[in-house]
Amino acid sequence: MQKIVDRGLIQEKNNETPLPEIAHLVLTVGRLLLEWGANARIVHEAISHTATGLGCDSADAFCQHAAIITVIRRGSESHTQMGKVGEHVVNLRRTQNLQEIIQRVSHGELTCAQAQEEVEKVAVRTKHYPIWFICLATGLACSSFGRLFKSDWVSFLPTLIGAGVGQYVRHTLFHKKYNIFLTAGTVSFVAATIAGFGAKALGSVHLPLAMVAAVLLLVPGIPVLNAQIDVIEGKPNLAAARALRITFLLLFMALGLSVAQGIVFWNSPAVMIPTPPDFDLWLRILHQAFFGGVAAAGFGVLFNTPPRILGLCFASGAFALAIRTLCQSFDLGLPLSSFIAALSLATVDRAWHQSQTLLGSVIAVVGCIAMVPGSMAAKGLMGLFALIHAKPEDTVLLTGTMENLIIVTFTLVAIGIGLIIPTLVYPQKVEH
Repeated sequence: MQKIVDRGLIQEKNNETPLPEIAHLVLTVGRLLLEWGANARIVHEAISHTATGLGCDSADAFCQHAAIITVIRRGSESHTQMGKVGEHVVNLRRTQNLQEIIQRVSHGELTCAQAQEEVEKVAVRTKHYPIWFICLATGLACSSFGRLFKSDWVSFLPTLIGAGVGQYVRHTLFHKKYNIFLTAGTVSFVAATIAGFGAKALGSVHLPLAMVAAVLLLVPGIPVLNAQIDVIEGKPNLAAARALRITFLLLFMALGLSVAQGIVFWNSPAVMIPTPPDFDLWLRILHQAFFGGVAAAGFGVLFNTPPRILGLCFASGAFALAIRTLCQSFDLGLPLSSFIAALSLATVDRAWHQSQTLLGSVIAVVGCIAMVPGSMAAKGLMGLFALIHAKPEDTVLLTGTMENLIIVTFTLVAIGIGLIIPTLVYPQKVEH
């Protein structure tokens, strides 16, 4: 009974709160969600829940990559505010903590002033993994990608070390506020060079695979999926900005990788990657599932997911790779197999979390990161660089480059569609 009375008093205070204060709160919520890796739908839902929980009749948001505009209405009043959006990163634990505050606001448990204070403390209060653990997890994730590409075991440790050092360099340059594209090129060069020379010293026959795997920490997996979701949900402007940024990041990554390969293979004969022996079907599924799970858990650490769900991140990655590998065994192709795997994972995840309203699950997204064809994208972009010096008769290079880029595009679209369909079939219910 006391809780109901308290909520009634809070609601009365919210109804008396000046509209500019509520507008400032919802603008802060939307800006932080964009900066921490949320897609447009999550931002719109959060703003709407926050505004209506504080007594407003409606709220609209117009999201751009570098700015956000909010419009709230209460009776005959309306108020519009615009704010600048800072650098985009991925921090899922901050996003989840912010959504918990939004849920409390929507249930009438916080006043506008209390909510503003709580929101502004999220960045400070949210815990982070120590940098050494992030570097180790990133290295394990990239080494696992190498195993998914069927690179030999000899290159596992060099890939781990190269990716781990690359992550530390990226962490250092990011906090020194260096340009993100130059940072991507530098990290790609450092990680690939260490992995290449290390694998070469140990006698690996899969140097190109080791070097590509070591730079996959730079592949913007969640922004790629967010861009797909934004397009599907009718937010083409934000999606186009994300896509342009992703393209430049991948170009700088490929440039750093190309320079590193030029150094590692200097005065060396053309590298022929031997075909690794294939496993039986069920052994191959278990192999891909295990390393897909390790990759998903490693990127879960990189994205700062809460420790309690790292096991679920591993399970989601293992589930997605097992489904995709099984589908590929029936010659369904990479895009269709990835679609079926993403749809299956997202359906299970959505059905499991259907009772949650604002605590959006990150399990399906992190699980699908292991299916993003970063290696194929890197090879396609490097092929574009190689075409600059190609001769007219080099049709094999042109064909291979275009094939890689087309498969990458269709695979990313397939994963995005697979993730979004369950959210349309099973929309979240708003609790009152």
